[in-house]
Order: sequence, then structure tokens, then C-alpha cells
Amino acid sequence: CVIATAPRRRTRMPCALGVISVTLAACAGATPLRGAATAAEVASLFTSTGDAPTEQDVLDCVQRGWWESATHLVRLAHDRGLAVDEMSQVLSAATRSRDEASEVLSLLRYGGSVGAHAEETVVACAFQWAQSEGALHLNVKFSSRIDGPVTVLNVDNEKVRLSERRLDFSATGRQKPKQFTLQLDLHGEIVPESSSWSFASVGRMTFTIAKAVNETWPRLLKDQSARPTNMHHWVERQASLDAEAKKSPPAPKPAAEGKADAKSAGDAKPADGEAPAADEKAAASVKPATGSGDKQEL
Repeated sequence: CVIATAPRRRTRMPCALGVISVTLAACAGATPLRGAATAAEVASLFTSTGDAPTEQDVLDCVQRGWWESATHLVRLAHDRGLAVDEMSQVLSAATRSRDEASEVLSLLRYGGSVGAHAEETVVACAFQWAQSEGALHLNVKFSSRIDGPVTVLNVDNEKVRLSERRLDFSATGRQKPKQFTLQLDLHGEIVPESSSWSFASVGRMTFTIAKAVNETWPRLLKDQSARPTNMHHWVERQASLDAEAKKSPPAPKPAAEGKADAKSAGDAKPADGEAPAADEKAAASVKPATGSGDKQEL
């Protein structure tokens, strides 16, 4: 009996030592979440120590599915001065989890069959646009009509690609199996790295696209014949941008140039016996054509 039980005791010794070593490591804070074994322990852990959560702490919560704890740690990290918007690993993991969950929800909502996806339709988003000298502003609606109700409240799997003269957007409806798209070939060059986009009110998103050259475009699109029927001017936003532009003082004219112009104008005289080139009063009544250079087309 002694001979038979001795090997069994020897095989269990490493397991016991392993458990002890893991426990000691947890007490030392070497394991993920500094030894917190449950989601409930996470909040009390950082509250009692006063430490600021790290990106790895938040990432551990996300990977374990402890969403309430992850939310608490992000808020706590922000309150304690950390740049939570730079937690790229957490953002990537949370986005991946959201997309995977959205796929499961779609299958559940539409019967879980492949045929459900065959009903997916493509919707060309209606949108409005306005511009300042430095940027384009787009208000995109998850619907084919700007004056109709939104088709879905939210979208997932959104993909935005900005190139030198083009905008490509696509996303999948969360409430309905629809694919929302927007493709625009732009009139002029843009700066993708200085541009941004965000979700606005329910069923909408906005783009702020930086122009490569500060100037007013005569139209939005490169080819006016390719203008979508659901493209509209963003009247309210344009009025706001125009008001802001009027408040900005015009660029001062160089003093030397102004003096030179005044001197040349004062010194200019018709030759003896030569009639003036044009009647001064008539010349004064002539005004430049308004809007010829700045006229915008839809």
C-alpha cells in the first residue's frame, strides 16, 4: 500500500505547489485585475487603494465581459487624469465584441437562417452639405429620404474611407438587415488626416472634411451629372458658417502695396489733348458681377 500511494502523493505535489504559487501571485498583484476574482471586487479594489486604473485593467474587464466594471474603470481613469481616448487596445476589443454581438443579435432577430441575409438591401444615404473656406460639412441620414423617417436608429460595422478626392462610407443597420452607403467624388482635394466624423442625433452622422486649399467650391461633386437625387444644401449650417465668416476680420492689405496703388492712381493723367478713357461718373456706377466666382451649385 505504501508503494502504491507514494506515486500518487508525488503527482499531487506539483499541483498543490502550482495552486499556492498562483495564489501568492494574485496577492502580489501580478495576475490580471490585480487579483480581483469577480466583477464586484474590481470597484472596491481601486476605490480602497486610490490607484488609477491602467489600460490593461480596463482591457481585462472587457475581455472577461465585465462591462459594468469596465465602464466604472474608464470613468475612474478619466477622473484621475488619464487620457482614456488613447486606450486603443480597449477600443479595438470593445468594437470587436460589439460587432460579434451584433451579428448574433441579427441572426436571432431574423430567424438565424441564411435566407434572412438574402433580404438585405442597400440604401443610398440622403445627406445635406454646407461649406466654409476651409472645410466641408455633411449631415448624413440613415434613410434614402432627407424628409422621411430614419430607416434605422443605429448602425454597426461602420467603415469610413477618405482619400484625396473621395468619400466612401458603409454600415449595417442594427434594427433592420440593410446596408447603408455613401460614395462621393469631390470637386477638389481634401486632407483626410485633418478630417473627422461622428454619430450625431439618432439615425444620423456628421462629417467635417478639411479642404486642401482654403477656398469656396462652386459645387460639391466633381461631376455635376452624377449628383444624387437625395443630396441637398444644409441651409441652417450654411447660414451659421456664413455668419462666422463675416465676424472674422479680412486679411489686412500690405501697407506698401496700398501706398503704391494710391500714388499711381493719383499720378495718372491723360495726355495733352487726349480725352479721358471713360467718363468717371459712368465708371463709378459700374459694379462687379456678384456671385460669378462664388456661385454654388448643388
